[in-house]
Amino acid sequence: NKRRGVIEGMESNQSGARIVKAMTPLAEMFGYVTSLRTITSGRATSTMAFDHFEVVSSSIAKAVLEEVQGRVDLIK
Repeated sequence: NKRRGVIEGMESNQSGARIVKAMTPLAEMFGYVTSLRTITSGRATSTMAFDHFEVVSSSIAKAVLEEVQGRVDLIK
């Protein structure tokens, strides 16, 4: 998918809510919660937890660095 994620599983709980478990690079998660809440009319929630580091290609590393360097909210 466009966020470079891999879905590991989907299930439904007793209330009928769908639970999706996936691995996605942190760099792709900026703006995810806003998008999720928008497409679900505010009904969905999400949680994230660190799992592991992984080496990326030089083109992806360059793109991530360029994006982070352009974010004014990360400048102290």
